[in-house]
Amino acid sequence: MGPRLAEGDHNLVLWDFHDLLFHARSTEGRHANPLGGVYPYAGVVAPLPAVRPRWPGKKINMRKFSAAHSMTISPFAKVLHDRHSTRTFDDRSPITFAELSRVFDCAARVLSTWKSNIGFGVSGPAVEYAVKPYPSAGASYELELYLAVDKCKGLDRGFYHYDAGEHALVPIAVRTHYLEALLTGAKFALDAPAAPQVLITIAARFGRISWKYCSLAYALLLKDVGVLTQTLYLIATDTGLGGCAVGTTNIDLFAKMTGIEFHVEGAVGQFALGRGLKMGATEQ
Repeated sequence: MGPRLAEGDHNLVLWDFHDLLFHARSTEGRHANPLGGVYPYAGVVAPLPAVRPRWPGKKINMRKFSAAHSMTISPFAKVLHDRHSTRTFDDRSPITFAELSRVFDCAARVLSTWKSNIGFGVSGPAVEYAVKPYPSAGASYELELYLAVDKCKGLDRGFYHYDAGEHALVPIAVRTHYLEALLTGAKFALDAPAAPQVLITIAARFGRISWKYCSLAYALLLKDVGVLTQTLYLIATDTGLGGCAVGTTNIDLFAKMTGIEFHVEGAVGQFALGRGLKMGATEQ
């Protein structure tokens, strides 16, 4: 580990090379390669079927048990079934601050904290831990939520950080064109007619998880992003709101808005949130 200290600041030391490369190349802002749903292999390889062809052998049917259970489906199972992606929002009746507060209270608030020594046979440094409603690798809870608010009844348009410990929003002064660029980027990524009412950027304090894990820190982080995204989907559904994960994010734009280097605390996901339009067809 000694020679690595000469490679850069202590935040770069916390990165494995393959993780930093993956982070920079799978997001926007630091390369000019094609990114997103551009169908690079259309006409070259046939698309895989949506449902995997069945393995040979005798089938053991589970439908009779599922049919019996469907008669007494739980409220949680109903929320799972009702979950869908909403890309178009009702700007005549935007999300309210009370609804936004409920989503974050149920999905991301710190519920408790504690400290523990790491051990290694001797007394190690004390590490702080927190508990939130979703699971996180090694209880790292490295993810932070930032809000680009376009339309929210009871909350000014702007950019905010969610303080999970205090269950509060803290405004961050940003240039107007940065906020517009962030919202417009989400609009194009969603192929939507307008920007989302609230765009949540999921950011990671990378050192929080790479301090412990070797070789798989970024992989674990992305699993945490998936878990948090599903949690946001379910809470939005339960609250009567609409939401949709956004596949891309611009790490350089986020760095300009926060003033934090992209490898210290950077964007790793986005989620659009608001009141969905009532439509005849359900988006999946």
